[in-house]
Amino acid sequence: MSDPYTYPGTNVLRNRFNLHDQHILDVMERRLSDVGIAALQAKPLKLPIGVARLKATHKAIFGEVYDWAGEFRENIGAMQKYRPAGYPVVYPPSRFIPQEMDRIFAELKQEDNLRGLSMDRFAERAACYYGEMDGTHPFREGNSRTLRQFFMDVARGAGYGLDWGALGVDEASREALYRARDEAAMERKPAALAAILRAGLKLC
Repeated sequence: MSDPYTYPGTNVLRNRFNLHDQHILDVMERRLSDVGIAALQAKPLKLPIGVARLKATHKAIFGEVYDWAGEFRENIGAMQKYRPAGYPVVYPPSRFIPQEMDRIFAELKQEDNLRGLSMDRFAERAACYYGEMDGTHPFREGNSRTLRQFFMDVARGAGYGLDWGALGVDEASREALYRARDEAAMERKPAALAAILRAGLKLC
């Protein structure tokens, strides 16, 4: 299936600046997404935890770059990426996204959005939900940054701070974070991600 999100004949995502150079787009996207994330952290969204909140988070981070920010990917088949370590990760076709995300958020709501849990238990359950959302890969681009911010909000609602800045500070720890996230998403093995999340938790 062709990718409707890219300029014809390229792998460059269609963007508001009509940039066709991947390096320039990467620089622009990083700068503007950092501004969006800072704004969200200074003034968190008020929407309840759910699909609308997740979409609004993505839009707040990437809305200055992409017209399709805040919308789940559509009309695109399975996506495959290769990690620097050399292994592939594969995400499902877009047609499965709406019902899968509805299921995940219904289950999260049944757990009261992880409120009332100890830090250890919160990290365990958050890692499971992070893995399921990441494995569904709802957005064409920007899933990792969106999920990091979103789970900071989930943690805040549960009475905890989640400091991603303390994680992935060097090459080895970044690789461990990528591997743990992929294990949770692709293999349904969230233990390593739970340990990483637990290290970033603190009482608000």
